[in-house]
Amino acid sequence: MADLKWSGYDRLIARLGAIAEPDAEPLMIEFEAIIVADNRAGVLAGTDKDGGPMRAVTYRPIKTGARPTTDQQVNNDRRGVFSGFGPAAAGLHNNLTSAEYRRLDGPPTAPRRENSRVITNLRSGHSDGPSDGVWIASAWWQEVVSTTGYEFLPDLFAIRDLRGVRPDGRAKALTAAKRWLSNVVKGKA
Repeated sequence: MADLKWSGYDRLIARLGAIAEPDAEPLMIEFEAIIVADNRAGVLAGTDKDGGPMRAVTYRPIKTGARPTTDQQVNNDRRGVFSGFGPAAAGLHNNLTSAEYRRLDGPPTAPRRENSRVITNLRSGHSDGPSDGVWIASAWWQEVVSTTGYEFLPDLFAIRDLRGVRPDGRAKALTAAKRWLSNVVKGKA
């Protein structure tokens, strides 16, 4: 009986095991970044979830002769904290008074541009799903409510829907998935 030795056998078995049960966490982290960046870019460009233009806002900005200062539009912690134009005039949950809101000139759904809650209050996460081998990356808006605590985004999305990843974001996710899969097969993941 011949003694057969194959020096690459153990490495091949390890690579096949990695392919059978790959660690998709690096891909999910990249997907989260793509989702957040896609939301920001799309909102600032005034596009909906499908990449189409959102209906324009016609009631702002009103012409008052004075524009909000940078300090009035910007929050320093980038998490939706904004106290209005006067001492805590905006009230609870980063809300604006009607007068404040009408002075801002940002795109639809983002009166404060990159400091608007549809950008600053987007959270993301990932997990392995209910079935083996299923991973999920997702995002959601947190604490976007009126001064009374009413969650108004569902009403907003009936007119200007931001829920989803735009075509450019989906293309980036597909490229990331192909790169990750290629690295898994090559044993580099």
